[in-house]
Amino acid sequence: MKKRKDGTGGGRWSLEFDPVGVGGRFRGIPLGAWGSNPCYSETDTLHQGQELKDWDELVSSNRVFCLKFFGFGTAVSPYLGIFYRNNPIRSLYLDDLKKLLGYNRFRYGYFSETASNDGFSNTAVWVANRNNPIPDVYGRLIIDVNGKLSILSGEDTVVDLFSPSQVVARNASVALLDTGNLVLQELHPNGSVKHVLWQSFDYPTDTLLPGMKLGINLKTGHKWSLTAWQNNQMPAVGLCTLDLNGTGQMTILRKGNIDWISGPWKNGQFINTHLQSSGPDVRLYYVSNETEQSFTYLTRTYDSYPALTIHQDGHLIGSILNLNIYCFSSMYYSTGCAEDVSIQHPNNDHDYDGG
Repeated sequence: MKKRKDGTGGGRWSLEFDPVGVGGRFRGIPLGAWGSNPCYSETDTLHQGQELKDWDELVSSNRVFCLKFFGFGTAVSPYLGIFYRNNPIRSLYLDDLKKLLGYNRFRYGYFSETASNDGFSNTAVWVANRNNPIPDVYGRLIIDVNGKLSILSGEDTVVDLFSPSQVVARNASVALLDTGNLVLQELHPNGSVKHVLWQSFDYPTDTLLPGMKLGINLKTGHKWSLTAWQNNQMPAVGLCTLDLNGTGQMTILRKGNIDWISGPWKNGQFINTHLQSSGPDVRLYYVSNETEQSFTYLTRTYDSYPALTIHQDGHLIGSILNLNIYCFSSMYYSTGCAEDVSIQHPNNDHDYDGG
């Protein structure tokens, strides 16, 4: 028996792709024009035989997001991440939950000439190699002849983002979409998309972008969850996690202990939240059926850098989404915080990174 609940009502909100890669239908993005060597023209696509190096970027077609190597004030850029691109042309309309879950079109709306100044604009919203930093200045992203997507340093592999189960030659490319999804796709000989091999939306780090999911695929067991950074300059997995925890309720865990629960989904939101007051440009969706149990959201505009991030101390903060949760405060703590949670704020980094 299928059951689907959504937090608002009708409307037209869509994405051009199947965000969890189950539909097998993907309308290809126009490919960038790169030669056999890296160049500095703006492109959204990396092809086999090319390398994305420390000084290169992939930029989504309407300049909403960029993929680049980054660091923290040193000559080395040990991480590869996705950022909002600080550019005023960022406004998109999204069309319909059925298309979000069922793959079809992505529809561009008006382009705003105004931009807000938000902290999310300068922060990585996804990190490819959070637990495997590049040790030197020779980091690069490549796709091999079999479609394996890897970050290398010199001749050594730092991490394989995707490694095919069958080692056969594939025509593949990786593209950064205007939704912030980095998609590795196998191509037909004519360049059209055959199917999606891998996508970053299946592997969130600490931030939930519109179209990303929290929850679980009940058929494969794959979970979509957020895990905080260890500290402000170390993206490695920290101690705090946000997921649906197999219960249908969002749960913040710290060192495996429950800090906060959202309560069940009722009347278009989780009962311990104020998600429905997120505003008219936001649509909330909770899905529960034999295939998956998940929460996601869509937004009409990217002008305010929409994102939901779990911080190293377990604080949950949303841009666009009205979901600000804090269980460590001498003045206030959120509805749903566990009764046995200390309301004293952790006072050193050791509480965050396990040191």
